[in-house]
Amino acid sequence: MEKVWLDLYKEAKNKLNAKEVSIFFTSGNTSCAILGSNNKIYAGSNIASNSIISCSAEKSAVITMFNDQEYIIKKMVMLNELEEIILPSDSSLEYLLELNPEFGDIDILVDINKEKIIKLRQLVPKWWGTYRNHK
Repeated sequence: MEKVWLDLYKEAKNKLNAKEVSIFFTSGNTSCAILGSNNKIYAGSNIASNSIISCSAEKSAVITMFNDQEYIIKKMVMLNELEEIILPSDSSLEYLLELNPEFGDIDILVDINKEKIIKLRQLVPKWWGTYRNHK
């Protein structure tokens, strides 16, 4: 396995910090680490609330990346609070594809032990926005 996958896993693991801030607000139950085209790692964790403040770990990592004026994702690792690898949520898949249709080329780690990696486009093979790229 490429060292970068281990680095991404480690960064995602470091972002996990499940905390119940209040009975209405939790954070750090999931985390995400992404590798930008500049080969820098950006990581984030989720915020869950009963209000509009909620933010997925994927969005948190992307926002951190955008704040660094980096706009291309090459690789992604997501973890749950048990440090297990998970896939992005359906709404996050949509979010990633809307940001940049080429994000379909993102490599996503599925299993670190079996070294299984898939492309984002494999998770959304018939994305509704694809036709706009062909205009």
